[in-house]
Amino acid sequence: MLCRRRFATQELLRISRDGDGALRTGERGGRGVWICSGSHEVGLHAGIRQGLRGPVSDEEADVIDQARRAWIETTSERRGA
Repeated sequence: MLCRRRFATQELLRISRDGDGALRTGERGGRGVWICSGSHEVGLHAGIRQGLRGPVSDEEADVIDQARRAWIETTSERRGA
């Protein structure tokens, strides 16, 4: 987990790689990491690469960034922020 704190799974975004090597966001299973909305951009991709135990392409990094931003907006709206 890249947050270094405990959270309920509803407060975390799952990034994983399935058996075919495809990157998945928001799904369980496969090799992956959990990130929280407070995860800093600096070092985030390095932490994801480490958690996935492999490279993350620029295209995959873009997908992760877009999913993370959308997820942060959604969780902020649910909290009423």
